[in-house]
Amino acid sequence: MEERDFRKKVGWFQFICCLLVIWNHAGNAELFLGESAAGHPLWTFQYGAALEFARASIPCFLMLSAYLFYRNFTWQDLVGKWKRRVTSLLVPYLVWNLIYYFGYFVASYIPYLSDIVNRERIPFSLAGLIRAAVLYEANPVFWFMFQLLLLTVLAPVLYLAMEHAATGILWLGLLVWGIVSGVQLPWLNLDALTYYSVAAFAALHCRKFAESGWDGYRGVLGMELVLLGAVCAADYYLRAETPFIVFSRCLVPVGMWLLVNERQLAERKPFMECTFFVYAFHFAPVRLAGKLAAGVFPGNGFVAAALYLAMPAIAYAVCWQAAKLLRRFAPRIWRVLSGGRGAGTARPVSETGA
Repeated sequence: MEERDFRKKVGWFQFICCLLVIWNHAGNAELFLGESAAGHPLWTFQYGAALEFARASIPCFLMLSAYLFYRNFTWQDLVGKWKRRVTSLLVPYLVWNLIYYFGYFVASYIPYLSDIVNRERIPFSLAGLIRAAVLYEANPVFWFMFQLLLLTVLAPVLYLAMEHAATGILWLGLLVWGIVSGVQLPWLNLDALTYYSVAAFAALHCRKFAESGWDGYRGVLGMELVLLGAVCAADYYLRAETPFIVFSRCLVPVGMWLLVNERQLAERKPFMECTFFVYAFHFAPVRLAGKLAAGVFPGNGFVAAALYLAMPAIAYAVCWQAAKLLRRFAPRIWRVLSGGRGAGTARPVSETGA
């Protein structure tokens, strides 16, 4: 496919994954139904098949990030890529974590807000501040960013492992063995490392296939991989075999990439370009909307279901308006919070996947 079509396709995948991330955090059965939520059909739907579908977004983000990082990669590119990610990943990661920490800290001392954020009074401490900034303790949705930062630091190690196709295959085989054996790594999630490595290998050794123009054969193969991923997910839930959920989350993004015809995708719109900001900010409007609606309509399963289905559009719209205001009235703050990504005129697709 042409470079323009490739960038357009990546942008669409980033946008759809961002909507799925919002949906992943939009579950509200417990807010509306209280203790009786666990056995309710709404709970089963939100935390069953729908949640599993939405969770495919993070592996897809990781795979996009890896593919873009290692596409055309050489050793000479490493320092430059690291420097760019200080601005696009590390700085916004720390800033957003601190924003959430101080937000929860202040809200915990205000009676009505403390109920909304579900926090008792948080005592201030330097150790707590450092843990929040570095280990995302006040911002759990940033676990993905933490993993991505670790994987970026490990870039030279991963490149050494996969620079040649033969060693790359051995590396992927080692990861599969680790997944099957239940190996646990300190700090780094083995499943995240697996998703990242699969896409990095594709960028280094399978680029021609990954970036070929769409045709019927790719569509059929993509559908087969998606269905196989669904079978693996079902096997995981039926037999609790952890490796199968990892295999599923590898297969589904790859299958979807092959399944989607890039020539049928519309051009990206400006609002689709602020996915990192939406990823970082969305949890606040999602939870606030859920809490407020549950307070007005307690026990109303219909309102809960409607809000759940509409939440990706609602939260994205709120985040987009916030992005436009920041970009217009506080451009320096916007550059920090967005990691230097645009939200107006079209710009190159982010290499971080978000």
